[in-house]
Formats: sequence, structure tokens, C-alpha cells
Amino acid sequence: MVRLTRGRIGAVAVLAAMVVAVPPAAVASAAVQAAGPGGPGGPGWTRVWTDTFNGAAGSGVNPSVWKYNTGTGVFGTGEIETMTNSTSNVHLDGHGNLDITALGHGQSWTSGRIQTISSEFGAPAGGEMAVTATIRQPNPSVGLGYWPAFWMLGPGDWPGTGEIDILEDVNALNEVAGTLHCGNLTQSNPDGTLGPCHEFTGISSGLLRCPGCQTGFHTYMVIVDRTDPTAEQIRWYLDGRQFFQVSENQVDRAAWTAAVDHGYSIIFDLAIGGGFPDGVCQCTAPSDQTTSGGTMTVRDVSVYNRVPGQD
Repeated sequence: MVRLTRGRIGAVAVLAAMVVAVPPAAVASAAVQAAGPGGPGGPGWTRVWTDTFNGAAGSGVNPSVWKYNTGTGVFGTGEIETMTNSTSNVHLDGHGNLDITALGHGQSWTSGRIQTISSEFGAPAGGEMAVTATIRQPNPSVGLGYWPAFWMLGPGDWPGTGEIDILEDVNALNEVAGTLHCGNLTQSNPDGTLGPCHEFTGISSGLLRCPGCQTGFHTYMVIVDRTDPTAEQIRWYLDGRQFFQVSENQVDRAAWTAAVDHGYSIIFDLAIGGGFPDGVCQCTAPSDQTTSGGTMTVRDVSVYNRVPGQD
């Protein structure tokens, strides 16, 4: 997909007017496949961390687990909202859910972005990690400019230490995209992208239909598979069915190792405007008609590990 990183890059104007495009190397598999016994719940998987967002209605997230990323225009994506730590934007609903709500009008918006304090969520050498969350996407009446995301970020300089986008949608389109960012911003490719992961686009599924994802809860999952050290891969799933994968042989070994073979933090956020929504609509989002109060609701998030032979 055409987008600017949610990580640490400052150039925001480059892609604002570009159309959605997936590099030729991006689509490793368009087939939808069942996760099967290899996924969490199957033999050998151990849940190593979870948050079910229990707490009093209107309270904030657990400060020993999550930190708020705050500020206006500081994330390098061209988004326009101010991310806050206000419970108007980020709060528990009292029924075991996290709500992230975008509030505003025109070009003035507030919203929320939270990140785990831990950045140690990684696939063990010779094993696998699954990161999964149950999410209802925002369902505003007019959603132009909405950009919900569930993703993971490696510690260090972007994109070299990696970014795995598990769920992104824009403009309330009832869609989902998964993406890997890695490599560098110095190597120029014939298609105009940069580095082995075709930045700033990344290696992406592109936006795919996700029926009912704005009106009901669905499970979004990524599995980082390091069971074969010569053929590692990352697989994306919607409701237990695979929709995308990226393999180590699609990028060079050094770039893959630097981006994948370490721990990550987990992030939820709801942006407004920016390179990705603008690129999809070929406009400047949001509009004056964009509806305030759209909410991304997260029921739970968990991390599972599996090491074959240690079942």
C-alpha cells in the first residue's frame, strides 16, 4: 500500500498524492488458507502475555503495561490529529474493552495512540510467535480520513529494525491490509521505492475486503515463523484464515535479520488524515463532513510462542 511509516521518518509530503500500489514482490500469496493446528490453541503454543482491558468505565489503560504516544504531527505520517492521553480519546469501557475515539471537525482533531512499554515480544530462535487482537474497526457515518491500526515496531532506527502492520484500514472502507517494513532508505529501486522492502510503501497485501469489520469484532493475527532459519516468514490472518505472507527470500538476509529476529512493542492507534488515507482517496482527508466520534474498540490482545520439540 502507499503509505508513510508509522515509525520514525520525517518526510511526509512525498506520498500524499500517490495512488495505492503494491510492488511486484509484495504479493507472496493471495490465497486464503486456514490457520489450522499451527496457530495459537494448537499443540505447543503457550500464551506469554495478554491484556483483556478490564477496569472501571472511563479509566485509562494500565500505566505499568502501556504508555501514551502524544503530540501533533510528530509521527512522520502526515496525519493531522493531536494524540492525547485524555480519557476522552483513550479509555476502558468497563466491559472489558479498550476504546480509542477520534474527536474533531475539519482540520482539528484529537485521538489516541498507545504502545506497550515492553519491546520484548519476539519469535524465539527456531520457533514462532503469534500476536493477535480482537477488534471492531471504527464505523463513522462519513469516514474519510480515518486510519485505524494494530501494529508492531522494532526498537531502533526505522525501517531497519522493522515494522509489522497487522491491521490497517483507511477512510472506513471495511478493508484490511498487512505490511512489513524493513531495510533502508538509501537503496533506490527501479520502481521508485527504496530498499529491499520497497519503502515507503513496504511489502504489503494492499487493501483487501473485510466484510463486517466495522460493525462487529474480528480477530487479526500475525505469525512470525523462525522454525526454519533459512526460510523464515511472516503470515497474516483474519479470523484464523491466512490472507498474506512475506518470506525471508523476498529481502536480503541481513535486512530480514535486522528487522525480524528480535523483540517488538505493540501499538494501537487511530489516526486522522495522512499519506495513506490521502493516497487512497486521491484527496486531502479528512473533509468537513467527516464524522466525529468514530471508535476503534479492542476486546483483547495476546502474544503466544511455540518452539517445536518443547511441546
